Amino acid sequence: ARKLHFPLLADFEPKGAVARSYGVYRAADGFTERALFVIDAEGVISWSYVSPVGVNPGAEGILAALEALHPEESKP
Repeated sequence: ARKLHFPLLADFEPKGAVARSYGVYRAADGFTERALFVIDAEGVISWSYVSPVGVNPGAEGILAALEALHPEESKP
């Protein structure tokens, strides 16, 4: 089992404000891309993935990126 601890961000209000700043808000459609970002302690994007609309990006890529940032936390 993975023992990763990380904060999540919900981009609810104002709608899409964070997504706009990362270039993944579809204003014409009123929703965001299915985008995943891993941001390190210095605020630098260390990993990102944008999946096609309607496709679930899954969790393996982001989990591997989180483990790479904190390998000591990913050990059982």
